[in-house]
Amino acid sequence: MRGRLALWLRAQIDFGGFETKADIWTFVLNVVLVATALATATYLMFAAILANFGLLPYPFGTALSFGGSTTILIAASVTALLAWLIGTAIHELSLSRAAFERLSRLDPLSGLLNRRAFSEMLESKVSGFFVLFDIDRFKSVNDTHGHAIGDAVIVAVSEELKRVFEPAHLVSRFGGEEFAVLICSDDRGDCCLLVEEARRSVATRHIETGRKPVSVTLSAGIADYWVERSFEAIFEAADRALYLAKSFGRDRTIHEDESDDLLAPSRRVAAGGRRR
Repeated sequence: MRGRLALWLRAQIDFGGFETKADIWTFVLNVVLVATALATATYLMFAAILANFGLLPYPFGTALSFGGSTTILIAASVTALLAWLIGTAIHELSLSRAAFERLSRLDPLSGLLNRRAFSEMLESKVSGFFVLFDIDRFKSVNDTHGHAIGDAVIVAVSEELKRVFEPAHLVSRFGGEEFAVLICSDDRGDCCLLVEEARRSVATRHIETGRKPVSVTLSAGIADYWVERSFEAIFEAADRALYLAKSFGRDRTIHEDESDDLLAPSRRVAAGGRRR
């Protein structure tokens, strides 16, 4: 009985059974009904046994009317109080757990989805474009102005990406100065327009440092996304395109279709190493 009750309570929490005050009252009502029924049945059973052996100190009819009503009143009152306290505690625990789950899916600095949450949400998307953004020369920002300004740059870039890519799309911080976006559209033209708007918005955003404002640019690599294509292949294609955007001057966007042409033998020397 105890084990079943524990499992039931865990199920209530897991399935969000205590999200509102109405859920608590429903829980209290159910517990009171069950507890009162059990207490009354137990009382009547013992009263009948005592009456059968002549051990009941008063008539059985009196035991049924007075004792039964008293048992119901006491059982209902005590159970209601305990159930309310338990339900309230579980309600608060459920809210805390929901808040924790939400925060565990967000990057604490940018407020964007973290990599794990982004990867999980990709599973529900059928097609679109996967974009990797990287802040150009971010290391020099940290080295010149300090990590506090670097954090401010991350926040500013995140705000611009969140503004450009509305909730229909997925926006995340993959780590460091790298961001990932899934554009939920099959129109390559729309994709390019959104990516370029994001790059222009970031380039024109000025971050105050207390001295001279700082501005940064973004490089971007785009890969086609469809559900049958493995994420590893998609990420590799976008990362390769981003590598080329960095190598060929930064502050630009390259789609994976352009990679082979840009990496033709005659141009590989010009590409150089990847520098961020």
